[in-house]
Amino acid sequence: MDKQKHVIASNIKKLLEENNMTQSELANRIGIAKSTMSDYMNYRAMPSPGVLEKMAIVFGVTKADIDTTYKDTVVQIINEKLEYVTKRKGAELVAEFLSSQNKKIPVIGKIAAGQPIEAIEDIVDEIIPPYEVGNINEIFGLVVHGDSMNRIVPSGNYAILRKQSEVENGEIAAVIVNGNYATLKKVYRFTDLIVLEPFSYDTSYTDQQYSNENCDDIKIIGKFLYSVSPMIQ
Repeated sequence: MDKQKHVIASNIKKLLEENNMTQSELANRIGIAKSTMSDYMNYRAMPSPGVLEKMAIVFGVTKADIDTTYKDTVVQIINEKLEYVTKRKGAELVAEFLSSQNKKIPVIGKIAAGQPIEAIEDIVDEIIPPYEVGNINEIFGLVVHGDSMNRIVPSGNYAILRKQSEVENGEIAAVIVNGNYATLKKVYRFTDLIVLEPFSYDTSYTDQQYSNENCDDIKIIGKFLYSVSPMIQ
């Protein structure tokens, strides 16, 4: 028993040094008195299984890494590792979710060329993302004007986009042509030609084709992800 007290104290000391932590800090984090921690370190007492588990979680190890008697059960060590990873991952996911709830997607009324999206003041709404979108700082919304894409986004609804300057052929993107306001279209790139294709129930909308002869500048500013109705906000 006395030998095991020395082993436990030695392992705790090693883990404290590796984590740049004091005995007092560890005692506070696992909810025990500093005097109790002193008893462990001076071989006057041994941590209970519950205290060992709390220490293991703080250090990111198993109880067996602190009290070597637990190494007699391999399955138990594996289970403790899995439990630790699960708890840590769960905490990270909760933190990530809570963080996302504090961030909103800006919805912009109109975007013209020559101005970074971050600097545009024509923000007409802000919405909490209804779906997972990755890095929310790269996401913005755009109010859709007109019916050229009403098979996926009715006029007045919000197109939610990810900031990027390239898309694959057939993908939908917000595009600025010759400095005009951004338009939402299917994009097809060819060697000397860019085609912007509508997706509308109104067949009067036709492809827009641009080449060096009729277009000085064309710029993709975002890839379409999904649409949101302002009525449900």
